[in-house]
Amino acid sequence: MATKEKENLSITGLETAENPKEAEYDLVSSLLEAADYKTAEYSITEIEIKRSGKFLFSFHIHPVSETDIRFARKKATIYMPNPNNKKLPPIEKESDPVLFKSWLIYLATTEEDQKKIWGNPEIMKKLSLAQPVESIDHLLRAGEKDRVFDTLGEISGMGDEDEVTADLETFLS
Repeated sequence: MATKEKENLSITGLETAENPKEAEYDLVSSLLEAADYKTAEYSITEIEIKRSGKFLFSFHIHPVSETDIRFARKKATIYMPNPNNKKLPPIEKESDPVLFKSWLIYLATTEEDQKKIWGNPEIMKKLSLAQPVESIDHLLRAGEKDRVFDTLGEISGMGDEDEVTADLETFLS
């Protein structure tokens, strides 16, 4: 049991480092770099929209967090009072997978492109849209939206065996 505790202690590598203070600094900087995945240049992917060989526009997406997925799911779900007791929390009545994808794409889009592309004032006015997220269904065809969604899953680290992917597929069906 003592070796098991020793194994658990050396997970960070601080105990076995020649200079523990330097190793701790390296660990902290690595953790901060890991936390910066939404704005780090290496994690941002450019999406180009072309039709019939003609370039129309591009936007940039970054990986999403589980919090983003939960937010998108909540925005795409209609709730109703709990039939067992009105004092209990509301329950899900209906989920909209199309709106879920739109929200997730919107949340993954860089802040600059959210404003410039999805929240473009002229487009919002011309299409009579209330929220920028609504423009995604007007500007992207179904197949384009699927490809963006697939790319988003890849850059967010959602492999085939990942539980999050299974949850997304369950929600979308």
